Amino acid sequence: MDGPAAGQVSPVPEPPGLGALHGRELPQKDQLCGAFWGALALASAGYPADQDGVALRAGTTLAEGDPSEWLPPGASPRTDYCLDIPVADDAPSSGTSATGVTRAVEELSGGGLAVVPVAGPWSAQTVRSLVEVVASSAGEAVLIANLRTGRLWGSRPGPAVLLDYLSGRPVEPPEADWDCGHFVGIAGSVGGPGGTLLIVRDTYRQLGWGGYHLQPAGAVAAALARGDGKGGGVLCVCEAAAAGALGGKLGEAGFGLRHWDNGSADREG
Repeated sequence: MDGPAAGQVSPVPEPPGLGALHGRELPQKDQLCGAFWGALALASAGYPADQDGVALRAGTTLAEGDPSEWLPPGASPRTDYCLDIPVADDAPSSGTSATGVTRAVEELSGGGLAVVPVAGPWSAQTVRSLVEVVASSAGEAVLIANLRTGRLWGSRPGPAVLLDYLSGRPVEPPEADWDCGHFVGIAGSVGGPGGTLLIVRDTYRQLGWGGYHLQPAGAVAAALARGDGKGGGVLCVCEAAAAGALGGKLGEAGFGLRHWDNGSADREG
């Protein structure tokens, strides 16, 4: 698969209320990016959920310390937790694992939703292929990418930079806004003769334009590969009845369908 045709916008066929829910829920609570996306996937499919409840079921733990260490520039701390989220024994193991998000989504939906985990391999071509496979599959899906933000482009490149990239002209990639493990949504792709941009939904309004930004497929691939000894991947959330067919298509496309170790311990696993 070569990605979307030049000038083509290919949205992921997601639940129709996801965009509005995303806008209302921003920003994520501190250190709950995985739970933020798990809650959105559940709520948009009709299963009542919130960040705190998903975090507890996902085995999320919090790190102690200065909140500025895990926030992007311009964002303010949000610590209005409704439930008692445990604190990690050691900071490096804090956060939310991919297996934890999967368990929370599947169990809190009563088995109505299923998660197909995709662990790579990652390149610009395979990232484009993943979005195409999901876009061509029957049924709605939510794509939750678990990646390293330091390998993305900065979230507010000028329009000329984006147009040059899509046209295949040389560009100077803008420096990343921040560098940490993170969960974001992938809403679709935009194709040009020079490459493909992915439409990323983030968890902070300060990133991009109201929480949306455009990232080259190659930058997303690098962010999923991470390069820091930890793993990354994409959780494809869909109706349980559609998971087998989607997993089959992804397997045929050469993807590894398994979870990865992003460094966060799964307290409930």
